[in-house]
Amino acid sequence: MLEQSGFRLAVVGVADQARDFAAGDDRPGIAYADLEHGVPGWLKDSMHPGADAVLVGPHWGPNMTNAPQPYVRAAARELREAGATLVAGHSAHVFHGVEDSVLYDLGDFLDDYAVDPWLRNDLGLLFFAELEAARVQRIEAVPLKLEYTRTRLARGEDAAWIRRRFRDVCAAFGTELREEDGRLVIGGG
Repeated sequence: MLEQSGFRLAVVGVADQARDFAAGDDRPGIAYADLEHGVPGWLKDSMHPGADAVLVGPHWGPNMTNAPQPYVRAAARELREAGATLVAGHSAHVFHGVEDSVLYDLGDFLDDYAVDPWLRNDLGLLFFAELEAARVQRIEAVPLKLEYTRTRLARGEDAAWIRRRFRDVCAAFGTELREEDGRLVIGGG
């Protein structure tokens, strides 16, 4: 639980891989959940009803994909229904679209992977979310260029590619965005 100026944000982390790293009664590990078979009750119960907002950060789905798997979308809906204010997923190393306060994949912030010329995992987004009254009011995304162990603002054709791709992947979910001062913005208009 994080608290600032009386606002309480619960942060919940979970991973659907790798089962071998799951915590057990006799060993430390990750909060593992087999999300392909639905969101388990213990995870739904961790939505902290005493918090003003709940951020869930699932490490889900396979690496190097350009869109969320159907089971990831289903798990996202279940997490929102259970009380998650914002779901900010990660695992693909490539940013995905946004739908109903779900950022399906944040992509990378630092690059340590070989670059796929089609998926362009050397380009990314830095996300900012404005929460108010337990709702996501606005999401801003700043285009980034990821070089080996160095991240900077994307410019020129790289920034244009990011804008096109993010607009397209969001449109696939019926989410519209606009551009303000070089940032890609959803909501709060």
